[in-house]
Amino acid sequence: MTKIVTSLLALAASSSVLLAQGGGWMGGPGKGLKFDGGDAYSISINNWIKAQWGFRGGDVNPDVNTFGMRAVRTALDGHAFNKNINFRVLLDATDDGPIATGANGPVKEAFVTWNFMSDDNSSLGLRIGQGKTQFGLEANGLLEGVFFIDRSAAARGFSGLRSTGAWLMGSHMENKLRWSAAAVNGASAGGLGAGYVDAGEEAGNSDNKLSYVLNAEFDPMGDTTGGKRNERFMQGDFRTEDRGLQGTVGVGVALENGNSAGGLDVESTSINLNTAWSVEGFQFLGEYFMRTDDQQTVADEEESMGWSVQGTWIMPKSGDSSIQWGFGARISGVEADVGNNATVNFNSALAGIGAADGDATNVSLIANAFYHGHAAKTQFEYTFQQVSPTGGTDMDNHIVQIAFQLMF
Repeated sequence: MTKIVTSLLALAASSSVLLAQGGGWMGGPGKGLKFDGGDAYSISINNWIKAQWGFRGGDVNPDVNTFGMRAVRTALDGHAFNKNINFRVLLDATDDGPIATGANGPVKEAFVTWNFMSDDNSSLGLRIGQGKTQFGLEANGLLEGVFFIDRSAAARGFSGLRSTGAWLMGSHMENKLRWSAAAVNGASAGGLGAGYVDAGEEAGNSDNKLSYVLNAEFDPMGDTTGGKRNERFMQGDFRTEDRGLQGTVGVGVALENGNSAGGLDVESTSINLNTAWSVEGFQFLGEYFMRTDDQQTVADEEESMGWSVQGTWIMPKSGDSSIQWGFGARISGVEADVGNNATVNFNSALAGIGAADGDATNVSLIANAFYHGHAAKTQFEYTFQQVSPTGGTDMDNHIVQIAFQLMF
């Protein structure tokens, strides 16, 4: 941990010196630092801090009242030798647990993408390293760009894990159609998959079976990502000029193989359907997940599902003020049925309740004060949570959170 922080400080100091010397360096609030060396080389350095306070009370016992650091991250992005060889390294100083105990390490992402076929209309490339499996829309998008303080319980439970592997990635029709096919070590599901020894960052594969993830998205009314992929998706309609209707629809399939913490051989199939639409400051986002876990040693097949629907609105700026207020509502539900296939609570929905199986519904309301878009914002969120753990007592809980985020 200390070495990571020291390295980040040294990088920031050296970057400041280079920026002062001029050359190809540029920088600005919320934009980080970027060196443009032309076709041969470029690098951008972006930093992100998110701190939050939260309270959860109600039928849950005990109540929780706590401050925390959601993320302290530095991202390095760029290209080397030519613009078709891209790289990304994402570090998080809040992840410092030993990998052997199942904790995530400080290296969130580290991969190289080689676009071996590229023109103005399409591209085809190979990515190797550690990153998001590309399964799901909300979890695949940038965490610093979520409209709510965190992603929905469904997105966190059924998607969101990073893994090490190889991705074949394509873009066509001027980036309106994007797809990827991946072979990776572990699972994609952050909640159900967390019970597997193969899942998570820097986790190796425990047998000779890899996991496979297929994903495709289509923007029927024109590219919504600015030439990028949905992993750079930021929520909310911040457009100021052409604010007409635009949207994306996507589908993903994850065929996962792994061993649970109890040594059981489990094969899983997950399906994701997603869509997001924006118009005149309003945005709608919806996702559906369906997952089947099949334990190979016995006739034990478990089925789980999750869904999320949210609507958001960003008000116009008032006068000379740079502040924009944004408001949103979200409802998300999960039905977790993991049986003997996993040994941990369902991420975020049943966590802390003392049960692995059950149903949960979260209804959230949020108000955002955007000082400079997502780059500087304060968030105020209330969530009403209904939980029905299998074999347990139904609970109604109230969750209040406040978060501040700065990107620099």
